[in-house]
Amino acid sequence: MVQARSHKKLLLFKGKKGSVSIITCLLLSALLGFMALSVDVGMVYIEKARLYNAIDAAALAAALELPAGEAKARSVALEYLIKNNIDPDNTVIKISPDNKSIEIEGNLSVNHLFAPILGIYNSDVAAATKAVIGPIKTVNGGIRPFAVEIFDYTYGDVVILKKGAGDGYCGNYGTVALGGTGQSTYRNNALYGFSGTLSVGDYIDTETGNMSGAINAIRDYIQQENSTFNNFSRDSIRLWTLPLVDTLEVNGRGQVQVVGFAQFYVEEVRNSGGNAELVGRFVQYVTKGVIDMSLNDTGAYGVKLSR
Repeated sequence: MVQARSHKKLLLFKGKKGSVSIITCLLLSALLGFMALSVDVGMVYIEKARLYNAIDAAALAAALELPAGEAKARSVALEYLIKNNIDPDNTVIKISPDNKSIEIEGNLSVNHLFAPILGIYNSDVAAATKAVIGPIKTVNGGIRPFAVEIFDYTYGDVVILKKGAGDGYCGNYGTVALGGTGQSTYRNNALYGFSGTLSVGDYIDTETGNMSGAINAIRDYIQQENSTFNNFSRDSIRLWTLPLVDTLEVNGRGQVQVVGFAQFYVEEVRNSGGNAELVGRFVQYVTKGVIDMSLNDTGAYGVKLSR
C-alpha cells in the first residue's frame, strides 16, 4: 500500500516536472523573442538618430551659403548628405524664395535582423529639419573696433571703415573703444577681435585719434593672406564683424548706440603721410551670433535650427 502511494507521488512529481520544463521553454522562447525584437527596435532608433544628425548637419552647412544663392546652398547640402552616407535620392531639399531658410526631409529603410521570423523585414524612418538665417542681435567675441553708420549699401559696395586725418568729425575717425581706451587696446582688438559681448541697443564709446601706428599693424596683418574680394574663403582673416551705429558725429569721445551688425571684407589700408584709411567692402555673410527676426536686415546673419 505504501509502495503504491509512493509510486503515485513519483508519477505526479514527474508529470509536474515535465510541465515546468515545457513552461520554461515557452518562457525562454518568448524572452528570446522579445530580446531579438528589442535589438531590431534599437537599430531603428539608432538609424533615425543618424538620419536626424545628417540632415541637421547638411541644413546648417547649407544655411551658411544661403546669401550666395540657392545653387550654392543646395550643392553644399548634397555634399554633406553624401559625406554622412545619406542617399540624396531619399531626401527633399526646399529653399525659400528669399534665401533665408532651407528645409530638408529624409527617409531610410532599416533592415531587421530577427523580425523577419514574424514576417517583418524592414521599417521606414523619416526625419525633417529646417535651418533659418536672420539678423544678428548679439555677438560674443571677434568684433573689430570700427563702427559704421547705419547704411543702405549693396553687396560689394566700398566702405571707408576708418577715415584719414582731417576727414573725421571732431577727432573721431570711425574707431570705437571696446573693453578699454588707448592705442594698445585698439590695436589688439583690431588684430584679434574684441573678446567681449556686444548687443543691439548697447552704447559704446568712440575712440579719438588717427591711430596711424595701429593701422600699419593692421596692414601687415591682412597682407599675410593673399586673397581678393572675388576670391576669399569663409575663414578669411579679412572678414570682420563690425557694429553699426546711429551716428558717429559726436564731439571728442562720446557714446553711440549699436543698431545692428555688418560684415566687411577688409580690402586695403591706404596710408600716405600719416593719412591712414581702412577700406572694406560690404558682404552678406552668416556668422556666429544670436539672431532676432524682428531686426532690420543688415547683411550679417546668424543661423538656428527649427524643427
